[in-house]
Amino acid sequence: MTPHTILVVDDDDDIRFALSLLLEQAGYRVVEADGPSQCMQLLCRLTPALVLLDMNFTRDTTSGKEGLALLEQITPLDIPVMLMTAWANIELAVTGLQTGAKDFIEKPWRKEKLLSQIANHIKPITTQPTQSDWIAYSSAMQSLNTLITQLAPTDANLLILGENGTGKSQLAKRIHQLSARSEAPFVSLNMGAVAESLFESELFGHHKGAFTDAKQDRTGAFSRAKNGTLFMDEIGTLPFHLQPKLLQVLETGEFTPLGANNSEQVNVRLIAATNQDLASAITNGQFRQDLYYRLNTFVITLPALRERKDDILPLAAHFINQFAGKYNKSPCTLSQSVEELLCNHSWPGNIRELSHVIERAMLICTQSVIELAHIMLDSQTSKSQLIPQLTLEELEKQRITDVLQQHNQQITAAAKSLGISRNALYRRMEKYQLEGFDE
Repeated sequence: MTPHTILVVDDDDDIRFALSLLLEQAGYRVVEADGPSQCMQLLCRLTPALVLLDMNFTRDTTSGKEGLALLEQITPLDIPVMLMTAWANIELAVTGLQTGAKDFIEKPWRKEKLLSQIANHIKPITTQPTQSDWIAYSSAMQSLNTLITQLAPTDANLLILGENGTGKSQLAKRIHQLSARSEAPFVSLNMGAVAESLFESELFGHHKGAFTDAKQDRTGAFSRAKNGTLFMDEIGTLPFHLQPKLLQVLETGEFTPLGANNSEQVNVRLIAATNQDLASAITNGQFRQDLYYRLNTFVITLPALRERKDDILPLAAHFINQFAGKYNKSPCTLSQSVEELLCNHSWPGNIRELSHVIERAMLICTQSVIELAHIMLDSQTSKSQLIPQLTLEELEKQRITDVLQQHNQQITAAAKSLGISRNALYRRMEKYQLEGFDE
């Protein structure tokens, strides 16, 4: 199991060293920041389980204003924060807690007490792992957050619109978690992946012998989602002749499994999603208008990734941590040039494309920093957009990195490809702190 990461923010080298030693011995992974600027840079690349935040930095030593100002920036990120100060000040502690801190500890700390407090605040993260999957720092997603917070507690049927790969399934799960049905099942059914002959069985179930291959009873999605939420993705692919049956369930709360004589009652909240234009489908006679009105008590439009650029780097950091755990590797950071590349890319495949790009980078990256050479995008437009933003030194460094990788770090071959001598390449590698080896 990947250890929890704790970010220690303190301008005192000795304090950071002592905390790192204590926390690493307790099984945590520790990342250090010496002030607010470095702290926020790190939070763009990783999502720690907890932040240990000093209250005072360079401007003064007693007021705690710098710590409170930084706390205000961290609070919207939904990361637990414990404040630290060497000055006993109950008023400051209360202000910090009101601002969003989870706890407060005074220096010098007692080891056992500190570790106990940290454990208490990290436990909720282990019991609700899906919370950290929901990235919503951009203004577009903050507005969406406000909307779903209002809609989730109701039982209204919802229709989620959005391009492929925008995270419609993740949004449906988020709504379920925030609803009164959160303890009941969440059942997801991708309508586009169901063979037309099996739609009715998938939705309503069947009894043994209902048709040729029905060798045993099958429970349908509506029954599996009893008292919970049924998410029907790609609802636009539901065959027209089955649409009246779905409409009947929504209107009466009853359905009849294939081969059964009696109907069954169902209590399910339905969330549907599509990337299709259902209005055009209605005009073309491919989708029933009455079913459309039953599905869309409220319509939620999920923005494309290009419309929520402030979420790109936090999402990348989330995927880095996810794939580090999957492939048993240490989490990496992104170089500045990679950050610019990711932010400038148009992301036609949205979050799904970003996930694949980061996964491929994690598989081939053998260093602690992901560089441009590790990033493989389906479109080359991003690199051409990025070039004018790079300095000549940055372009030279990236060109040398690419060529070294192409020639498996062989100095002679790389130098020949670059049109320079081996000594000239060595000098540039030393300048840019690049690694290689000779034949």
